[in-house]
Amino acid sequence: MLAAPLVACSKKYTYKENAVPEAVALSPRLMSMFKETKLVCFGRYALTVPKEAQVIQGEASFPSRVYVFPGNREAIKAKVEQDIAKIKRADKTAEITYNKPGPIEGSWQFRYYDSKAAKELNLHFFNTYINMGDFIFLLRGGVAPDAAKSEDQAAAQEATRAKTLRLRTEDDIPSEEGYCIEHGFMASSFYGDQEMISAGIYLPSLPDVTFSISSNKDAYSDYSKEEFARMKVEELSLLARIRQAQEQQGSNYPDRTLLREGKRDVQHWHGEESLIRRPDGTHDFEWGFVGTPKDVANPSEFGVAMFTKVEHNVVGAAKAASLSDDEAVALWDKLLSGLKFRVRVPGAPEGSYYMPPGKTGTVAQASGIKP
Repeated sequence: MLAAPLVACSKKYTYKENAVPEAVALSPRLMSMFKETKLVCFGRYALTVPKEAQVIQGEASFPSRVYVFPGNREAIKAKVEQDIAKIKRADKTAEITYNKPGPIEGSWQFRYYDSKAAKELNLHFFNTYINMGDFIFLLRGGVAPDAAKSEDQAAAQEATRAKTLRLRTEDDIPSEEGYCIEHGFMASSFYGDQEMISAGIYLPSLPDVTFSISSNKDAYSDYSKEEFARMKVEELSLLARIRQAQEQQGSNYPDRTLLREGKRDVQHWHGEESLIRRPDGTHDFEWGFVGTPKDVANPSEFGVAMFTKVEHNVVGAAKAASLSDDEAVALWDKLLSGLKFRVRVPGAPEGSYYMPPGKTGTVAQASGIKP
């Protein structure tokens, strides 16, 4: 039934030892790209990239969902009015329960039930709008029906998050514990909340290449330890998901050239990878790690993907891939090797972070990365 084995079948791209790939040399143009590097950050993570690289921030939730818009204090008023109108259009039974200045200067907050049913369930949402510089940061949180905290406690926590927020430029890599977000940073040494982050890297010299990362600390936390342990092996791991797809699709499983596939460690994360080339020349690379819910050092859902032959955000739409197989594998390995925590978190072993919290100077200075 399987369309292909679950271990690497290419003699060229192999593992020198279990979960450690054999090195593939960077081509001259890739060596030139990495001649000067910098550190970029997202959430609690950091990544070493070529100096030309641009970060594309994606979803951010710590645990309030964070959105960023251009605008000033005057723009907040219009944004609040638009968002309230949208909520009421979506459900006529929606109720705004609070609509006043927010917890810090230059902010506004409204609280609401988005429906009569939500009110009956005590599903109460908070929108907090904060103006800093030329940007508006929206923190969207609330009280869930089964939450142990009260509305006042939720409001206090939202206020704390607002007070820790500050502006940040892309080359500002903080040495504090907390989260890098688009144009900002939220300081936090608390690790009990849910944390989700995603980000992508754009390389102007290789416009058809995308490299993206996503992490969900508390995914699958509703399952028992026993059920999660079973699912981790049988359903959630990358190779298990590939095996399931092959078994279900049989002869309809898409044709592809398997470059390398198997166990793959990235720092202390014992994950798995699958590197394939599609018939149209698209490189489709994926790495996945399944950790433990509520363990910040080992997020329960953590993944990286890289594609070539991308145009207008459509994989395979470009006329040709800009990278050969050797270059694609070498770039993948180089970027993955630079993925670490920005600052040490509880349970993270030495070497898996760029610097301990509280150390003076920037992360880039402390790690010796060229500016």
